[in-house]
Amino acid sequence: MAIRLRKKKLIGYFVTGAMAMLIICLIGGYFLYQKAQEREIALKQEYQAKMEELQEVASQSEIVYTLKEPVKKGDRITPSLLQKAYSSKAGTPEDRFLIDLIDGKEKDKYYAKTDLMMSTPLTHSMLYKNEMITNDIREGEYSFIELPTKLKVGEYVDIRIQFPTGDDFIVLSKKKVKDVKGVTVWFDTDEGDIMTMSSAIVDAYEHGAKIVAMSYVDGHMQEKAEMNYPVKLNVKELIERDPNIINIAKLNLEKQNRARVEENLKIMDEATREKIKAGEAATKNVVTQDQEKRSAEERINALNEQQQQEQYDLVGGGEGGSN
Repeated sequence: MAIRLRKKKLIGYFVTGAMAMLIICLIGGYFLYQKAQEREIALKQEYQAKMEELQEVASQSEIVYTLKEPVKKGDRITPSLLQKAYSSKAGTPEDRFLIDLIDGKEKDKYYAKTDLMMSTPLTHSMLYKNEMITNDIREGEYSFIELPTKLKVGEYVDIRIQFPTGDDFIVLSKKKVKDVKGVTVWFDTDEGDIMTMSSAIVDAYEHGAKIVAMSYVDGHMQEKAEMNYPVKLNVKELIERDPNIINIAKLNLEKQNRARVEENLKIMDEATREKIKAGEAATKNVVTQDQEKRSAEERINALNEQQQQEQYDLVGGGEGGSN
């Protein structure tokens, strides 16, 4: 009996201990679960706060492109050299560079104007578009070229020479129009372009040819045409013998072009006529102002030189008198 009683007591103690341990585990598990829940809520709140912070930063940021590696002056800026970055709106340049891709290909080609360091945020002022500007590039102004009636700034044209015999040659290829007013057009030319144009001017003057501009339908996508105008040796020799022949030929072609414009003006409506005349007047005004500015600068320089000479003579005379 005593043994049975002892066993019952042991079983009771074991059951009681097991129950106590279960209660303790349940209470501990509950507290652990609560802690885990609190940690999860805290993490969610922290994540939400960071997301809101990032969204706020993103809303106040602009995409810019930076370089993955340094580039040298004149190097082409290809998409493989670029990487996206973010800049604050306040610190983002107004002319930030954004590459324009069509079907994964560049719409335009860009070249570095100067040496650029890695991670430099690019701006349009740092780059040349489509053509790398070399040291011999000059802005050409021409008033004898027959222009398309719908020609606009930024379009691309071929300059052609058309002879009375029917021969037609491309003198300059895919030139971007920088400005156009009336019958005057401006675009960049290098030394070779200038010499070729001079030859074409004299050729047109001697043989009664016309120099015309023809627009590209899509200057960004179309490849430039091959220049096939043969610069004649006799024309080059004539220019070398008498360089003034270029000015004579240019003036003659300008008069011919002016006569054609006047003829066309007669059949144009009044609004178009006034628009063309206003453009030509603006061009003449710019030229006159430039000439007046140069004349004033020359007078000022001459006066400064005269004053310096007088001061020099005065100082020299004083020294001579002291001797």
